[in-house]
Amino acid sequence: MRITIIIIAVVLTTGVANVQAEIVWDSGHHEFSEGFEGEVWLLNDASADITGGYIGNLLCYDISSVDVFEDGDIDFFKPLDTSLVNIHGGTVNILAARNSSDTYIYDGSVNIIDAMGESTITLYVGTYDWDPTGGQFQDGLLTGTWLSGGVGFSIELLGPETIGHIHFVPEPSSITLIVIGSIIFRSLSRKT
Repeated sequence: MRITIIIIAVVLTTGVANVQAEIVWDSGHHEFSEGFEGEVWLLNDASADITGGYIGNLLCYDISSVDVFEDGDIDFFKPLDTSLVNIHGGTVNILAARNSSDTYIYDGSVNIIDAMGESTITLYVGTYDWDPTGGQFQDGLLTGTWLSGGVGFSIELLGPETIGHIHFVPEPSSITLIVIGSIIFRSLSRKT
């Protein structure tokens, strides 16, 4: 019995029992629009549009890219390496950005964000508020509205370092400059 446990432990730690995703895209452009998949991997320079359906775990390696749209539903989304993610809608339960990945969120429902390494997450917001001790994990809670339509969002942060990976567009100072610029432009237009 003890030898069996040791063999299982060695197999699991050395990777001999290699876990493989149900779908592996290693190049080209793909679309996932319906159905259910437990795990999907994108490798190398693969790209995908997630326009519908449900994916349990989506992992993006290398320089792969993913666009998530309104009817896409992903439980656990992990961009790695230098992958690129655009979220235009849909639902992502947990976004766990790693390495030097870049994620841009324009709209949709993202429940939890966890970020490490050199990853960046850019949120396109109309308004936002950050409570540094909010949420169930007490690591921070972001609330506000999306820039694209004013729909509200509430995103829980996992880990106090996550807020350092998040960038907001437009910045409040940018909005002020836009308003001042438009006022000046209008006054100049009226004079001519």
